Amino acid sequence: MINALIIDDEQKLREVLKIKLAQYCPDVNILGQAVNAKEGFEKITQLKPDLVFLDIAMPGETGFDMLSRFYKIDFEIIFVTGFNEYALDALKVSAVDYILKPVKTESLLNAVEKAKARIENRSRLAKYEVLKHNLNHIGDQKTKVAIPGANAYEFVKIEEIIRCEGWQKYTKIFLNDGQVIVSSYNLGVFRDMLESYGFFSTHKSHLVNNSHITRYLKDGTVVLSDGSNAPVARRRKEDFMEQVVKYLKVL
Repeated sequence: MINALIIDDEQKLREVLKIKLAQYCPDVNILGQAVNAKEGFEKITQLKPDLVFLDIAMPGETGFDMLSRFYKIDFEIIFVTGFNEYALDALKVSAVDYILKPVKTESLLNAVEKAKARIENRSRLAKYEVLKHNLNHIGDQKTKVAIPGANAYEFVKIEEIIRCEGWQKYTKIFLNDGQVIVSSYNLGVFRDMLESYGFFSTHKSHLVNNSHITRYLKDGTVVLSDGSNAPVARRRKEDFMEQVVKYLKVL
């Protein structure tokens, strides 16, 4: 049995979650509910749930504000949210589950199954330390990303990634210390994760960090800070020049 807590200021949402969980996830026991972050913090401290369904945007403190008050996060979290793009970016790179409002049964079941697996695994401490770090750096390159390697997850700051290269069904991630991580995720996953953090897909097999670009050659080649090259596809040259110039102006 998994003990859970629902924290959301919308009564209807809390009731929908409770009904759906009772119907489709009978092994999830709802210990209680909270209507705001302050009450949620108190109930988590008191009841020590395995799993928390947490709204992000609530009156007063947000769900993120509440999490920052914990010295150690030793419970699983499924965020319940609307359409906050920055929040979703933070969740994606931290490999944390979320479901969108209004709650769809399939999305709820998928998130609960993932949470169950993590609860059984109990290997969550590093992941949530990364989450806590990311909450303080939403939208900038100090955010950390979880990269699944051959035997473990590697947690690195986005600013340390020079480029990503698609390789068969895998992705090679080149870091500024010379390390190369081979991930079992394809390049499309990293494209979705990183494009909002100053990365550009120069080619179907190449994703580069704009902040590591040192030169752009007229033959359509980008030179990165480690001396490596990446091609810019002919059809992407105009978009590339527009984005890089825009990014440099922001910096």
